[in-house]
Amino acid sequence: MSKDRLEGNEGQEYAHNHLIQVAVNDVDWTVLHRNPVTGEYWKEFFPQSEMEGSGPPVCVKISEEEAKRIKGSV
Repeated sequence: MSKDRLEGNEGQEYAHNHLIQVAVNDVDWTVLHRNPVTGEYWKEFFPQSEMEGSGPPVCVKISEEEAKRIKGSV
């Protein structure tokens, strides 16, 4: 997969089929995922959280440093 940003169903399906959940921040509705094959980290979040049902999710590839910050905040 060459994309660094996946939105809506595409992101959810990729997360469900290819990633493992590493951490969840219930305060800001952020989920940290890791691809067990490539080692890449992905952050799933809801940028339109004011919408009913939190709006569509977005998954973005992030650096290991950002993943460490996210893990440290949960």
